[in-house]
Amino acid sequence: MNTPLARAALVAFVTAALLGWLHVLGVGLLLLWALGIVVAVVTLVTPWVGVRWLDAIVLWLRGRLWAGEQGRFHSFGGVALQIEDDGRHCWVDGDALQRALGRREPDDVLAARLAGHWRRRADGTLMLRVDAVVQFLATMPGRDAPRVQRLRRYFEREVLYPAGQRRSRA
Repeated sequence: MNTPLARAALVAFVTAALLGWLHVLGVGLLLLWALGIVVAVVTLVTPWVGVRWLDAIVLWLRGRLWAGEQGRFHSFGGVALQIEDDGRHCWVDGDALQRALGRREPDDVLAARLAGHWRRRADGTLMLRVDAVVQFLATMPGRDAPRVQRLRRYFEREVLYPAGQRRSRA
């Protein structure tokens, strides 16, 4: 009874006996039609509903997991830029800006270049106003370098323009 052939023969015998008994009772054809309809409905509707529910669950979970980062992630050239929008101005992390530019200067030098357009967060991170950074990138020595031009355009298109649109809608 452990061979596959013996198990298949047993399943075939039980199925034939059950179908023969249903035929003798006179409900075999009706039951076959009902079973076919149920199988068709389940195979057509269940994947659609299941996929829809699964997508909703995945989107909800993703929203909960990334809620703290939503709308704040920016990256340029593989460097994660920490951008904050306080409602009036957009601010970028000074260290990330220097990594994106491929430079390394002390925070005091960068703050002096953008006098009046910087602040420190509670954790001591230097934050620079993005509009002042764009102005600085447009006038700095080496402003014609492709990386500097792309970074300036990135700030204009991906940070300043959407922030202006959000403010105009509010």
